[in-house]
Amino acid sequence: MKYYLPLFLSLLFLSCQNNSSKTKFDFTLDGVKKQISFQETKRLLFTLAADSMKGRDSKNGGYAKAATFVASYFKEHQIKPFYPAYRDSLEGEGHSSYNLVGQVGAYDPNKKTILIGAHLDHIGIGGKALDSIFNGANDNATGSTAVLQIGRFLAQHQWNQNVVLGLFADEEKGLLGAYHLAERFKNEGVKIDYMINFEMIGKILTTGANQVYMTGYERSNMADVLHTITPNFVQFLPEAKAYNLFQRSDNYAFYNVMGIPAHTLSSFDFKNYDYYHKVEDEADKMDVENMHQIIATATYAITQLLAQENEILLLSTEEEN
Repeated sequence: MKYYLPLFLSLLFLSCQNNSSKTKFDFTLDGVKKQISFQETKRLLFTLAADSMKGRDSKNGGYAKAATFVASYFKEHQIKPFYPAYRDSLEGEGHSSYNLVGQVGAYDPNKKTILIGAHLDHIGIGGKALDSIFNGANDNATGSTAVLQIGRFLAQHQWNQNVVLGLFADEEKGLLGAYHLAERFKNEGVKIDYMINFEMIGKILTTGANQVYMTGYERSNMADVLHTITPNFVQFLPEAKAYNLFQRSDNYAFYNVMGIPAHTLSSFDFKNYDYYHKVEDEADKMDVENMHQIIATATYAITQLLAQENEILLLSTEEEN
């Protein structure tokens, strides 16, 4: 034994050194931000808003191309299919389409579940200017980018709640994809406790950088909970009620069908961008650095929601903001 003891002690010392040099992940805001790549945010945005995506319309094949990219991204980053091949298929307006639904880790029906979503589609081709493609960079390549980046981050860790990711089809045709998935979840007994939706986060909110507003602000306590995590991040937009924004994005389908807290986070306030539903809505017009900060801050906030025991409660079902 005396001849092997020095070797044993040397190996033990190296093992201790290796263990002590392993960096524990930093779940502070700064720690989370360091784990999310600005270049990846930019790459995803410019990919989804490229001319080759044909405006991501489900009738011209552009949506299917974007969906193939998303499914590959999910698979590459260990986001598992919630349905086979990630697809939740639906029929609408004489065409077939599908939502993309993934999950982080194993789904446990006994745990709380958060749905993180955004619509992937846009309105296709048809502009009368020299550029005829409605690329939909702000609407909603930005929100889709947020879901992909958040999903990629969350898939690296284990959580005590279920995380479901949804990229929705045919939002521009009347929230068709979101309604289809909400009805399917309800019919199949898939319990979603709360939903966060991302919509048009490519410009700086009029109130300041790295801020978003929440639709349906007073319908649940989610804004109050997020204020305790990121005090200046989520704002109240007075115009939200006048523009009926709560009902104009995919969150509304899950609120309406499943009766859960479901809100959209956005930085487009109708005063900070002139190209809503215009062919000029291009990736190079986005404030990518601010958009990236929004994604990173939202990721941090979601990690805290998943790690803490906050109850996200529906407070009001009245038709307001």
